Amino acid sequence: MTYLLITLLTNLLLLLFFNNIKKFISLYDTPDKKLKMHKHKVPLLGGIFIIFNYLVFLAVYLITETSFITFSTSREYLSIFLFVSLFFLVGLYDDKYNSKPFSKILILTFISIVVVLINNNLIIKNITLSFYDNNIFLFNFSIFFTVFSIIILVNSLNFYDGINGQSILFFIAIFSFLYLSFDHNLFYLLNVIILSMLLILNIKNKLFLGDSGIYLLSAVLSFSLLYEYNVNKNFVRADDIFILLMLPGFDLVRLSLTRILNGKNAFVGDRNHIHHLLNNKFSLLTTNFILIIMFALPIFFKNLLMLNNIINIFIFLLIYCILIILIQRK
Repeated sequence: MTYLLITLLTNLLLLLFFNNIKKFISLYDTPDKKLKMHKHKVPLLGGIFIIFNYLVFLAVYLITETSFITFSTSREYLSIFLFVSLFFLVGLYDDKYNSKPFSKILILTFISIVVVLINNNLIIKNITLSFYDNNIFLFNFSIFFTVFSIIILVNSLNFYDGINGQSILFFIAIFSFLYLSFDHNLFYLLNVIILSMLLILNIKNKLFLGDSGIYLLSAVLSFSLLYEYNVNKNFVRADDIFILLMLPGFDLVRLSLTRILNGKNAFVGDRNHIHHLLNNKFSLLTTNFILIIMFALPIFFKNLLMLNNIINIFIFLLIYCILIILIQRK
């Protein structure tokens, strides 16, 4: 209850003093009429607001010695602090100076390696699949596979971000799912509250998450999923996690292959993302509604229709491909 009240109060204050904060920080996303089509420059404060909430949580923990997240060792606390804060700083630097994509990937990869070496609980040592009876032990490839998975997740969520409401709604949806599914973990609920506040500003075009917000939330989601799989055992099979991330994952694969086949750099942006294609046909509200439905479909197929994961993945991929074909038609 203490953290809930503090979160509500913190974000109410951020809303009340929003204009003062944006003038003080003065970090904006300026439209270029090529990839960035918004009419006016918009503050890139999403990541800063989220990290401020986390710092408030840290201050409360240090004062009261009560926490909603319990780790076994100080190494675990250190690893998660480094993971989230360094990913945030890389994104913040990119928001300010627009660093090169390959450089960002190298830095994020190095951070991920350091973090998983510090915290053994983040390392994926074996993979259990619903369609294969035996565990797949990774042995010497454990660290490589873990870091690769983190970087793929970060890039897919970065590619997925592009219109107001989209990424914030995705993170609200996935943290809500984790909260409702796994012991009502307070950490997930607090993130939903924080993101709901940001959604109000984002929908009104007053704030963007920015790379600082996307990278920070990607780090948070990464360690959350890894702990649910490795430590809490709430995800029994690895493909259960894949089910949650299919929409940004498939769009990352489609965009990368399309750009490579067209002789373009896979990391150079364009307006061929699923959200851009949908928004060319529909309003912002309808586009976000379709994207949320697409996110929810695999969960519906799995939990209500009781489809196994292979069939689930196949049906979702079919729906995704049909949707892309339809919205690309003139």
